[in-house]
Amino acid sequence: MSRFRGDGCVEVSACTQRTAAPAGGRPPAGDRLQVEAMTDHETPGESSERLDRFVQRLIESQSRLRAFIAAALGNRADAADVLQKTNMVIWKKAADFRHEAEFLPWALAIARYEVLAFLRDYRRDRHVFSDDVTPLILDAAAAEVASSSDRQAALQGCLEKLPSHSRTLLWQRYRDDMTIKQICSRTGRSEDSIKSRILRIRKKLETCVETMLRSGSA
Repeated sequence: MSRFRGDGCVEVSACTQRTAAPAGGRPPAGDRLQVEAMTDHETPGESSERLDRFVQRLIESQSRLRAFIAAALGNRADAADVLQKTNMVIWKKAADFRHEAEFLPWALAIARYEVLAFLRDYRRDRHVFSDDVTPLILDAAAAEVASSSDRQAALQGCLEKLPSHSRTLLWQRYRDDMTIKQICSRTGRSEDSIKSRILRIRKKLETCVETMLRSGSA
């Protein structure tokens, strides 16, 4: 079951990805009618498959949406609120989305509108952010997200080139959030040895990423 967490993120349990309800695990009646409207001429199986694809696209877009909104606003709490509103609007506009179209540009356009709405309200309350400055903020945020996306793709490619034991060490330290001592206990190596290995791997990754970005391979 999909739902929106308090921080604006979409959360999916292991049991199903059938719906992406804004709260409580099930969309309100009005939203259900809107989603059902896009599948009037489909069989139940086709309707379910299309809705599943929409939910999956929404989930996959979260990191890019979050990055764009955070870059535009520069405040984590405000960004979480705007991401939540953006996800709600995306869900309510599910019937408007053409499923052969690119999802991310459509979702980012909605996010851009929600950021603009937030900045208008913020400016009205605090007398900041002129109309001339706001488009510059959004353009800079979009550019930052595009750059971040390229770097992320390069990093993924470089990670795949690492030996499996090097990837395992990185996952232990950064994905599983293990301490150096815990890794030492598991591997039987000294702290200095583990620290040196992690440093070498990080430097190797940094060099690889920069090389891929310069060559346009990302």
